Amino acid sequence: MPHPFEPLENVERTALMLIKKQPFIDWLATHGMKENISMILRDPDIYLLPDFETHSEMESWLKKNYDQLFCDQLFHWFIDESYWVPDRSFALFKEWFSYSLHTMVWDTETQPIEKN
Repeated sequence: MPHPFEPLENVERTALMLIKKQPFIDWLATHGMKENISMILRDPDIYLLPDFETHSEMESWLKKNYDQLFCDQLFHWFIDESYWVPDRSFALFKEWFSYSLHTMVWDTETQPIEKN
């Protein structure tokens, strides 16, 4: 008798979970965004990165591309770049965000992934 289990497909991407830390929350509060703080803390963002084999490959990519993620986070709150932190270093990125990198990303759906 065949087994009814269908294995999930691995998405050929690496996932980066980005969690806002207190300095980011404090920065938002200085710009009047105090009412959304609990939502911000509960809901990390997930970014799909290229398909990496090792954590060191992912870390290397992140060191080169952190500013794109940093800007994306700032843009979600303020389109006007004059509100953004002008000196965005990798050290500041790590102060404002914690992150975890995941090499195995599984798709539980049969429909293709859509981008908006």
